[in-house]
Amino acid sequence: MFSLAYLMIAAVDFAVLVWAARLCLEYRSNGLILATIPLTLLWFDNVVIGLGSTLGEGTLLIGLNTIRFLAHYIGLPMTFIAVGSMARESGFGWAQSRMAMAAFCLLATYFILDDLWLFSSATFYPSCFADTLRYTTHIAAYTACGPDAVIGAGIRIPPFPAITLTWVLIGFGIYLWVKTGWKWLVIGAGGSMAFFAVPYPLTGGIVGNMGEPVVSVAIVATAAHIARRARARQTS
Repeated sequence: MFSLAYLMIAAVDFAVLVWAARLCLEYRSNGLILATIPLTLLWFDNVVIGLGSTLGEGTLLIGLNTIRFLAHYIGLPMTFIAVGSMARESGFGWAQSRMAMAAFCLLATYFILDDLWLFSSATFYPSCFADTLRYTTHIAAYTACGPDAVIGAGIRIPPFPAITLTWVLIGFGIYLWVKTGWKWLVIGAGGSMAFFAVPYPLTGGIVGNMGEPVVSVAIVATAAHIARRARARQTS
C-alpha cells in the first residue's frame, strides 16, 4: 500500500517537473531555472522507495539510494539561489548587489558541502516501514528490518537545509505579499509545514513527501509570476 502511494507521489512530482520545464522554455529566467533544478530527480526519490521492496536488498538498491541522497543534498540547496534570483528579478533594490546574491550562493554551498561531508562518512543500512524498503544512514526502532538490526547504528544527518529553506521561503513569501500582493509562496510554504511536521515514526515519512510537490508548485509558480512581471516591465 505504501509502496504504491510513493509511486503515485512520484507521478505527481514528474508532472510538476514537466510543467516547470515548459515554463523554463517560455521564460528562461534564472529564478525559474534554479527553482526547477531540485525537481529534476524528486520523482526518482519516490520511485526508489516505491520499488525498494520489489528490488530487494543488494547492490542495485544501494546504488539507487545513493543517487537519491546525492540528488537531495545537491538539488535542494539550489532553491536558496533561486530565491535570491527571484528577489533580483522582482526589482528589489537590496537584491541587486553582488553581496546579496553571494550570500544566497554561500548559504547553498555551505549546506551542500556540509551534507556531502556527513554523507561521505556514513554507512547505508536497510530501512523498512510497512511494505517499503530503502537504505538510510541510521537504524531506528521503527525502521528496523528484522530482529538482527542494530537499533541506533549509523548517523543521523539532520534536515537543517530543508528546515532553513522553509523559513526562508516563508520570509520571502511574506515580503512578496507585502510588496507585490503575491501571496501564494507564503501559503504554499506555510501549508507544506503541516505535511513536514507529521512525525516520521507515524507514517515512515510519506506525508512529508506529499508536501514536497505542494511547496514545489508554490516556488515554481512564484518564479514564473516574477518572470512574467519582469518581461512585462521590459516590454512596456
